[in-house]
Amino acid sequence: MRLRTLLKREESYAIHALLLLVEEPGLPAQEIAQKLKIPPAFLAKVLSKLAKASLVESRMGRGGGVWLKEPPEGITLLKVIESLSGPVALDLCATLKRCPTEERRGFCYLKPSLVRMNQEIRKTLAGLTLKDLLPETPRTV
Repeated sequence: MRLRTLLKREESYAIHALLLLVEEPGLPAQEIAQKLKIPPAFLAKVLSKLAKASLVESRMGRGGGVWLKEPPEGITLLKVIESLSGPVALDLCATLKRCPTEERRGFCYLKPSLVRMNQEIRKTLAGLTLKDLLPETPRTV
């Protein structure tokens, strides 16, 4: 059976790249791609989206590289994911005022659970920062 992940590939790459930048600020994009085994062109697109969301900044030239624009404790997983893919929702049904089943039957057994799960997922992602994902004492490289 093929495994299906909830995080899109670009979301996972973004989180890993940001965590690497916490540990090694100012790395060139090429080096980030190499260390994380991410295709450089794909990483460039991810970094571009993160820059548009004001999560990272790139500096060109000698001494250039990529830096976080916010401290690690200010960057939540929800912010990262939504900067790449838009609002997080478990299922579209949970976001509609009345889902098609509610329109057809007047009620939906599934919707209350979907709404609750959606709220919990968003709460969990909003409560986890880059800092939370790293050990208390940074490892030396």
